[in-house]
Amino acid sequence: MKQSLSFLVCTALAATLSALPVLSIAADSADTFALQRAEFAKYYNAVTGKDAPEGAVRFVVDPKVSKGGKDAYRIVSIEGEGRALSRPPRVTITGSNIRSVWYGLYDLLERRGGCHWFWDGDVVPKKDAIDLSGLDVYEEAHFEYRAIRYFAHRGLTRFQAEHWGLDDWKKEIDWILKRRLNTFMLRIGQDDVFQHAFPEACPYPDASKPQPGMYKGYNDRTLFWSLQFRGQLRHDLQKYAFDRGLMSPEDFGTMSHWYSPTPDSFLANKKPPFLPQSNSTHAEPHLRVWDVRTGDWAEQYWKLTKTAIDAYDQGAPEPRLLHTIGLGERRCYKDRKANFDLKVKTLNQFLDMAKRDYPDAKLLIAGWDFYGTWKNEEVREYLKTLDKDRVILWDYEADHASRGSTARNFTNWDVIGKFPYTYSVFLAYEKALDARANYPIIEERQKLVQNDPFCKGYVFWPESSHTDTLLLRFFTANAWSDKPIPHDKVLDEFCASRYGANAERRKSAWKAALSASWLRDWGNNYSTAVLGIGGATHDMTDLINKWKQPVEDAKKVFSLLQGVPWDDPFVQRDAIDIARMVLDRAIAVRVWAFGRKLAKWRGGELNGAEESLARARNIAALCDAMADLLALHTDYSLWESYQRLDAVEKIRNPAFEKTLFENSSCGYCRSHQYELARYWYAPHVKAVAEKLAEAVAAGKRKATVTVNAEQERLALKAKPLESLRPTLPRTEENFRKVLGEVASLLN
Repeated sequence: MKQSLSFLVCTALAATLSALPVLSIAADSADTFALQRAEFAKYYNAVTGKDAPEGAVRFVVDPKVSKGGKDAYRIVSIEGEGRALSRPPRVTITGSNIRSVWYGLYDLLERRGGCHWFWDGDVVPKKDAIDLSGLDVYEEAHFEYRAIRYFAHRGLTRFQAEHWGLDDWKKEIDWILKRRLNTFMLRIGQDDVFQHAFPEACPYPDASKPQPGMYKGYNDRTLFWSLQFRGQLRHDLQKYAFDRGLMSPEDFGTMSHWYSPTPDSFLANKKPPFLPQSNSTHAEPHLRVWDVRTGDWAEQYWKLTKTAIDAYDQGAPEPRLLHTIGLGERRCYKDRKANFDLKVKTLNQFLDMAKRDYPDAKLLIAGWDFYGTWKNEEVREYLKTLDKDRVILWDYEADHASRGSTARNFTNWDVIGKFPYTYSVFLAYEKALDARANYPIIEERQKLVQNDPFCKGYVFWPESSHTDTLLLRFFTANAWSDKPIPHDKVLDEFCASRYGANAERRKSAWKAALSASWLRDWGNNYSTAVLGIGGATHDMTDLINKWKQPVEDAKKVFSLLQGVPWDDPFVQRDAIDIARMVLDRAIAVRVWAFGRKLAKWRGGELNGAEESLARARNIAALCDAMADLLALHTDYSLWESYQRLDAVEKIRNPAFEKTLFENSSCGYCRSHQYELARYWYAPHVKAVAEKLAEAVAAGKRKATVTVNAEQERLALKAKPLESLRPTLPRTEENFRKVLGEVASLLN
């Protein structure tokens, strides 16, 4: 593999250490462990207010410390002896590789320093000293790969990794290490890889001007930062991660997708032919797959992969990870067999290229397309043709709610005990920005894989980040543990470590809310029901019956949360997370019940008019309360997310404000964004209620009461985003007031 001069010179870089299977690195080796010593000193001072004793912690890399061949570390106290009896105890942390040394360091700080690690910050207590005596700890990972993905949607900074600057990424990578993950994947666009790979055909675009080829919804990939900045950002964040021994798969295969469209300049200058297209999905030239059956177009795709590795991946630990979704979601032919045969041929074509150029790489075949378009027997037969020593089925949908013998999932692919695969949580599509992990399904299926040596990894592969803080705790705990840790046990630890003295009250709120949280599966939120209110609807009786009791039980969270102190940022964020999730479910149930009552009145029920109108007005008030709730935290404002983008790097394109709104308000992505909640969802319900009032007054049972939601959206898009920003003061008084209003409206 081609390596940069800086990489060759810096032979002591931490990222290279994990690639050396027989090398033991002593604690005194140059500055190999300078980063770890500085990190210990930082937290020692934060805990005690004192400087760390010199030589208090020594670090060693020794692959032999691992008993099972996976990431492992040992923490051992060295007590004073003889003349040195009065010397304070020291600790040696020995890791099987450089990242395991980091795991041991953060474990020590947690065990003896009382620190706890969360994606949004650390819990660092105050103590007189950190006791380093009496330690003899051994830890080894159960799963070989413990992986998380960051995806390409845009909208709210908390949830969208494409918004993050280098400081955000450093914080995230540190959290990955603190929670003992070892793999992360960036699927946030191709940055400037086309410009690196094809400089003669793809000049850097002017980030200050509108670009051709941009479409609607999430397909609008208008730049907010220049590609030069984005490319350097990706290089720098990956170097930061690789210096700490983390792994990151690089994409290969047919990489034309909405998040990585082919530039106009490439289309104009290279004129690639395309594979056939039998439907309208991904039909635009920027999204279509080049015809890899002819010429050297497969090699042109492969050039993108090799270029990305050279541009961004220097210093990545070996063996390299390469990831493909194949011809995911593609319908090239109407004939199913022809389409399937082409998918198999294309996958094999690129697997052969990977073997040719990266013979030691692990090849990760995503399970995404297997769920969507393959039959179970097709998956089973195809896996039989693959090399078990090189290929891993990178399944990331094991929490899908489908059940039964005909369900498409890993339980029907004949992999358990036979073919390398990963266990996974996908959690949700882009619009699902709240807590909704389906622990009953996750825990039930985890039993099937926990003791299977062919299950190589535990992965979390969502479309949005940081949506479910409790799930992140559950996932990272179970990805390391050799025994399943049920969510109720994780909740106990989560509350104790995150909230301290407020743990029991907060745990009561979480427990009251959880059964409502997993009512939703991967998609939808209250906006879907709200924007369809008053129109033709299916009979939702079964769903109402399923949701009614869990939502009724969860209503108590609004009184439970009113008593929590408001001076802790963790409490503030999580209280709003819990409240908005329960309110989301409650609004949906009420919209469905309203639709059922309205249908009965339209059908001739004598006394349904006033009740239907009262329900519509109640839903409108609840939607207003949701907007108030979202206003109380900066997590949910599009305008504030826009400001954060501009603070990281100046937004040069004046049109991006509209793009951000378009990305967020499209049907696939609209969710708990404040500006949409306040100025679209709530007014929409009010407008329907007004139309219904007119119909009731006139006795017109068949009158149209719907409102054109798309016209409302476009009218809102035309307004300056800043004019829609939250203005409600984020005070404890307003928080308690909003919760009280919600509780009253739900009675």
